[in-house]
Amino acid sequence: MQNILGNKPVLQVFVAILVSIVLGWGVGREFTFTKSQTILFLWIGILFAVGFIIILIRFFLKRYSISRLIIFGFIISAFLGSGILSVEIGPISLFPYRVFLPIAILLFLIKWWQSRQFALFESEPLKPILFFLIFWILYSLLSLTWAPSLFEGIKNVIFLGSGIFFTIFFVYLFNKQDDYLNLINIWLLVLFLFVLIGYWNYFTLQHLPLARMHDAPAYVRHRPTAVFTNENDYASYLALSFFIALGVLQRSKNILYKLFAGMLVISAAFQIFVSSSRANLLALAIGGTVWFLFFTNQKEKKFILLLGVFGFILANLFIPDSMMSIYRQIAFQVTSLFDTTDVGDTSTDIRINLLKNALMFIASSFGLGIGAGNIEFYMQNHPIFPTVGTLNVHNWWAEVFVNYGIFVFVGYLLMYFWLMIKLYWIYKASISWKYKLISQSLCTSLVAFSIASISPSSIMTLNYVWILFGVAIAFVNYWMKKYHLKEKVDERHSN
Repeated sequence: MQNILGNKPVLQVFVAILVSIVLGWGVGREFTFTKSQTILFLWIGILFAVGFIIILIRFFLKRYSISRLIIFGFIISAFLGSGILSVEIGPISLFPYRVFLPIAILLFLIKWWQSRQFALFESEPLKPILFFLIFWILYSLLSLTWAPSLFEGIKNVIFLGSGIFFTIFFVYLFNKQDDYLNLINIWLLVLFLFVLIGYWNYFTLQHLPLARMHDAPAYVRHRPTAVFTNENDYASYLALSFFIALGVLQRSKNILYKLFAGMLVISAAFQIFVSSSRANLLALAIGGTVWFLFFTNQKEKKFILLLGVFGFILANLFIPDSMMSIYRQIAFQVTSLFDTTDVGDTSTDIRINLLKNALMFIASSFGLGIGAGNIEFYMQNHPIFPTVGTLNVHNWWAEVFVNYGIFVFVGYLLMYFWLMIKLYWIYKASISWKYKLISQSLCTSLVAFSIASISPSSIMTLNYVWILFGVAIAFVNYWMKKYHLKEKVDERHSN
């Protein structure tokens, strides 16, 4: 992004105006808009977005080859999914990601063939993780032999395979520092598009046709969904994106890029708050605590504490009504976590019963898993505790454990914790602000994932999670490969 903006004053003014507009929209719902004013604001936003996209296209066409542009298009389309554009062709829904996916696979195979490294992971430092991912796919295929619903199992294996493909794709095709900065830039550009749509959802109470809020009662329609089916999927995306934008805000050397990232940080936090997603508010709190403790120096800690106290006092003095409204909303969302009834039909009751059922299912499989993608089948056909028609466990960790069993679950946990530790080690070992930015953003986003992952009904179909893990694995792999190569060069010189 900062390379795109460069030192061109016209582009900087353009983006600064756009940032100001979006920040103004995100202040709160205290402002009321007439229909004509709302339409005017929407058209202004659309025009700026279109202009911004034209600038990006011109920049990328001059800078990158067609194959690299196709790769970028594939990544962007994976974020967008079927939300913005989807065409029904008979029984099949066709959208950009499904068009780009076979092209991306073909490009990967060509690059693999050209590399002459036919042993797929021969030169990769993270062979254990890559082999674990392959084992996961093979085990999911094996589990189909005992899964009661073969259709659900096959569908799940396809989603799993396409998700794991992101990791192999990034490991093989992203081998430079700038590749990972470009991925951060792409993530923020997509986030920028999503928060614009999120503000449109919030202010107009309108949603894309695929969103459950499209036909929801008016009193909840202010919850943003962007291009996702429901507000929880979007809020989890925002929770992960918040820390990527925060890393750019803290580490970038470009003032305008910091301003752009700061707008995204504020927008992400605001839209998570209005989405009423309790898990993702908690994810922000936990991720923010880890960021404050481990990714800020003493000077930054003092500044943040002073700014927080000063801002808190000013806000309570000048906008007491708004602050009281925020306090009540936070208190309601926190207390609702403990809201249970004898009937067992509250959200908390249902989630507890879903987890109880999940534990019974995994116990009945002797820890081997009930079969890929079959947890909803079991919830529907073999429930022990009532879930009031809710079939998905709404907990990624439980979903992995129950569907695939103890071996995959333990391997996944080990990979997850090792990645965070390794990314933090890279952050501490790095001198370059660019490496610090990338490693910090990925590490804190993964920390937030621990809680953000229990908000959506299922993670399996959410490409942004697979992209996050794929980029994190590929970046650590790239760093270790670079580090080992430097060691070999130093050893050769010493001899």
